[in-house]
Amino acid sequence: PETNIRRLSNKVVYEINLPGVKSVKDISIVQLENSIEIKALAKEKVFYKIIPINLPITNYALEKGKLVLELDSKD
Repeated sequence: PETNIRRLSNKVVYEINLPGVKSVKDISIVQLENSIEIKALAKEKVFYKIIPINLPITNYALEKGKLVLELDSKD
C-alpha cells in the first residue's frame, strides 16, 4: 500500500493507505526484532507491509482509510 512518512522532532509518523479497511480490529501490527509488520483485511483485499525500522510504536489509529502509525524517535 501507498505510504507517506513524516519526521517530526520527537516522532516519525507513517500514514499507510488502506482503502476498504473499516476498523482497527481488521489490522494486525506486530513489532518484530528489526521491523514492523502490518497486515490489514478489507472486504476483498489483504494489505501487507513491512516497515524496516526498529522504533517503538507510541500510537496508532485508523482515519478515513488511512492507518496513522506514530513511532518514538529518541535521538
